[in-house]
Amino acid sequence: MKKHILSLLAITSALSAKAGMPAGPTNPMDNYTPSNHQEYEVARFWRSMRTDLKGKDCYRRAHLWSYELNRQYGVKSTKIFIHYTNRFNRELDNLGRKRGLGWLARKTWDAPGVTSRTRSLVRSNITWDYHVAPMIDVGDKKIVLDRYLALPYDAPTLYTEREAWSLEARPATAEEWVEALTVRGELLWQARKQELIKEMNEKLLKANREHSDRKRARLRREFEEARKNYIRLGMDKKDRIDIKCKKIDSIVELDKNHDTAWCFYSEAPMYYYNEIDLRYLAYGDTGLRYSMAPPASVQTERNYINGRRYIQSQWNEEELEDAVREIKIEME
Repeated sequence: MKKHILSLLAITSALSAKAGMPAGPTNPMDNYTPSNHQEYEVARFWRSMRTDLKGKDCYRRAHLWSYELNRQYGVKSTKIFIHYTNRFNRELDNLGRKRGLGWLARKTWDAPGVTSRTRSLVRSNITWDYHVAPMIDVGDKKIVLDRYLALPYDAPTLYTEREAWSLEARPATAEEWVEALTVRGELLWQARKQELIKEMNEKLLKANREHSDRKRARLRREFEEARKNYIRLGMDKKDRIDIKCKKIDSIVELDKNHDTAWCFYSEAPMYYYNEIDLRYLAYGDTGLRYSMAPPASVQTERNYINGRRYIQSQWNEEELEDAVREIKIEME
């Protein structure tokens, strides 16, 4: 059972609300000060991070790494989360399909005008709700220690999809890490654009050749639907998209903007395990499952105050036990 930690902050917030001051969701970073480190320590921390992992669950990896850095070196780290919205998942990961791409459709996906890199990305892409990694303070910088995930850190800011870049796992600033994690979406946007162009051309050509009025009308409606999506996504005005993720102080802002934004990123103390923990902090226990965004009805002052019962300031043993499941077990 999750530990309820009622802090002085929670009491103060409740009193403020009674006095007529509106209560908002809690920033996970309130009253938490990460430890600060020297540049030379980064390489040592990086080398110490275990790699005997299954590579399945980022939140389990991040928790193990954060816990072991804390126990071995006394590092008070934070977690950096990149939160992908429903819009990102629907329009980019699923290329506009309501039910997503089926296994065969994904493995065989193609469209004229896409590079082999984009084609390969679509065929192997996995939909992510979020990604998380440990982060440490080094001087006045935030350094992300994502030991497992290879990312395109050297992709130029104004790249075209035909430019080459490498994938690597290395310490990176928070800005580099977030930017590298948006490249996937920018390439998927290119794939969606070429797919829509292909669809419009095919529907229009078939409509012009069709003798049946009913079938011709249906094809023209389908053409218009593809054209509306093309314009709605701004593809008629630009050749590429530059996705930027806004920094937020509470997951509430993500939940309010799932249909309008592409992504957000946030920071939390090392004790927070996943988005579920962040939603307990935001709303308290409402009886809902927090693995997905709850309805807007939970975004109330009362729930924001109740959420302060879920401030985490120590390791949760059940979460640590769960995180261990990410470690590979060698069979003798």
